Amino acid sequence: MMDLLFANPVGFQAFWVWLTIGGVILGIEALIGTQWLLWPATGAGVVAVLTLTGLPMNPLVQIVVFCVLTTAMTLLSRKFMKPVEVAVDINDPNGRLIGKEAVVIEAFDDRDGSQSTGRVIYEGVEWPAVYERTAKTKTILPAEKVEILSISEGKLIVKPA
Repeated sequence: MMDLLFANPVGFQAFWVWLTIGGVILGIEALIGTQWLLWPATGAGVVAVLTLTGLPMNPLVQIVVFCVLTTAMTLLSRKFMKPVEVAVDINDPNGRLIGKEAVVIEAFDDRDGSQSTGRVIYEGVEWPAVYERTAKTKTILPAEKVEILSISEGKLIVKPA
């Protein structure tokens, strides 16, 4: 039994071993859906094909090639793949406002020192707005543009555009 576990798979036998490893990893990826296991599965598939080429590849070389391919593809995927974007809920009418620009129609007054309240207009609709002041921020006057950061309790949270 031990001889079967530590046998040196070469040629067609190694192809099936690596193809099985890749298939198992791909099956796990299909179950969990992280996209990070695609690269080890692909690496195993490439090593499986390389074992059929007749190159002198003992099991240690096969494992090293698998590790190098998996690492390289994982690092390159971080650089070239787009991050997953969180989709705006199409049933939330206010979600489309975030990141848009509105125009101030009523200057922000400073009631409690840290927040200013005022009014803005976006696409013809007036909204109450809150602007959180810090030591480095400026006063926002009418006709200036602001960017909508979020919506809370029926008020737009804004910052200077």
